[in-house]
Amino acid sequence: MRMAIRNDIKDQVQQATDLVRLIGEQVALRPKGKEFAGLCPFHDDKNPSMQVSPAKQIYKCFSCGAGGDAFSFVMNYHKMNFPEAIKHLAERAGIEVEEEKGSRFGDQGASTSERKQIAAANAQAVEFFRTLLKHEEHGQIARDYIEQRGISPEMVADFQIGYAPDRWDGLVQMIQTKGWEQDGFELAGLVSQRDSGGYYDRLRHRLIFPIFDAIGRPIAFGGRKIREEDEPKYLNSPETKLFNKSATLYGLNLAKKPIIDSKTAVIVEGYTDVIACHQGGARNVVATLGTALTGEHVAELRRYAEKVVLIFDADEAGQKAADRAVELFLTGDMDVAIAVLPDGKDPADLMAQDGGRALWDEAVATAQDALTYQFSRLTDQMDGTTTLTGRQKLADTYMTRLAQLGLSRTGAIRRSLVVQRLAGILHMSEQAVSELLSQKTAIANRAPRPAPIQDYSDMPVGEDGQYIQATEPEEYVPEAVASADSRRRLKALELAERQILGCLIRDNQRFGQALGDGRTFDEALTSADFITPDHRRLFERVFDRLSAGESVTLSGVLGDVASEGEQRLADILTQADADVDAATGDRFEEVAMVLGLAAQALLDHQREAEYRRHKQSLAAGATGQENADPDGLDSAQLLRRMIEHRRDNPSPVRIARVGR
Repeated sequence: MRMAIRNDIKDQVQQATDLVRLIGEQVALRPKGKEFAGLCPFHDDKNPSMQVSPAKQIYKCFSCGAGGDAFSFVMNYHKMNFPEAIKHLAERAGIEVEEEKGSRFGDQGASTSERKQIAAANAQAVEFFRTLLKHEEHGQIARDYIEQRGISPEMVADFQIGYAPDRWDGLVQMIQTKGWEQDGFELAGLVSQRDSGGYYDRLRHRLIFPIFDAIGRPIAFGGRKIREEDEPKYLNSPETKLFNKSATLYGLNLAKKPIIDSKTAVIVEGYTDVIACHQGGARNVVATLGTALTGEHVAELRRYAEKVVLIFDADEAGQKAADRAVELFLTGDMDVAIAVLPDGKDPADLMAQDGGRALWDEAVATAQDALTYQFSRLTDQMDGTTTLTGRQKLADTYMTRLAQLGLSRTGAIRRSLVVQRLAGILHMSEQAVSELLSQKTAIANRAPRPAPIQDYSDMPVGEDGQYIQATEPEEYVPEAVASADSRRRLKALELAERQILGCLIRDNQRFGQALGDGRTFDEALTSADFITPDHRRLFERVFDRLSAGESVTLSGVLGDVASEGEQRLADILTQADADVDAATGDRFEEVAMVLGLAAQALLDHQREAEYRRHKQSLAAGATGQENADPDGLDSAQLLRRMIEHRRDNPSPVRIARVGR
């Protein structure tokens, strides 16, 4: 989506945003020389591959290639378009962004996306429910319930707790009175249509817990019954384009910073447990929303924490959740531990008693990793079984379960730990246990497996942003570089193109630099020389500005491509900057040399390609056959004819316009 907004406003927002702080709120960053490093949130990163540069205010992942500025990060991480991203960053910085008349930034008409409709409805509903809670008459019963549960006014404000009135159409009437957009509330699952016509509220006479995403935007609601006879106990929003229950953690917007600081995320079972923990001072606590811990939850938490501690009840549901935790421990790269609170208390009850916080801290600190927890259960079961057959059945069942939980996807170190521990429990040799587990794993793996993920790292991208499959024509790959050997040459030419972009952006004065043949850079190189369409588009953008005497900066170009939704171009720009760093060793005086060598590589390639074309053309003219073999011609004669052809048919230096 393009947005009509002045460049100075974009620049102002960029300059007012500390990228290290912005990304550090979402990803744990650690100093690494002049930069900061962290796990990349845009792919399943195992080692910190993303670097954030405070000096340049850019980020770059050297594994998946993602890169850009503050706008790019917010757009990709929080799934915002550019208008939403600049508004979000401007609000953080206290900058007012004026919506220009007729721009799509302020458009709230029929073209507004469902995501925006749902977001607007959720924000309006939060205020409606909060206002009802404060209402002297209608909110009294909810305030009494909050007081009974011991929830402080500070927690009510922090978690933005509200109240849904005891009527069928309280929210519906407010929507009509305020003239709010009805469709958004229906899409959000807040109101439903009656069979007989009209609408009714889905949440009625309930304490309302708004559910926020990681940056504090309301994406759903949970309603807790107040009357005993009402069912169900909790009623949650349905899944929407904004709300994925299996990937959302309640309280994460408030717990994120404490999780980053402590490197540990603690997961409890419900809304009031989270609130009780935060009220008691344990603020690195979140809750799943009626589901077991999922891989999506772990992927989200991996951005902030090194360890997850699950607080479980010692009942059957808690044991099943423990099994799921073992699966995540085996197949992931995050430490997952399990803690059971003393005397079977839930977090709210524990925090309410004297010394509760100290008992909580001890339980979290001494939590057993998921595998040790499950091994302890197996040991107790083995000790309680007196017959050999019973013990054999327990061992066989457990090893089958381990195979089903994903033991085959476990790293060598963790698998070795499993074998060693099991051998001790079962009083068997490690080799015997390993062989049995291999047999169980082979059986488990006979089930149909998903198709392997294709490696797209070396696949070209078309103008539409889609990968070009090998069976389709690779539009930007010339015939001259179709062979395997020439593919390596293509990579070198692509690198040269990026170095040219990076050098010109870093030092605009090099635009007039003299090359080896006496011509200046701007005279010798045209956008037609760029073999990669995306590089060509970026070069055209830079060339146009420098030709007009304007300055070009990395942040400025990144801001432009972000506003146009061109994330692929942002990735290229940050890679181009990294390529120049690698070539110059961050020595500014060597930019001229790098630019000269890169430009010469492209000019040499152009001359060779031109020579081949003329060779083919002259050969065809000499034989009268279009596809004649040119090798029969005398090379000196061929070169002479080529020079004469170029003299008689000069090609003017120009910039080829590429449609955007």
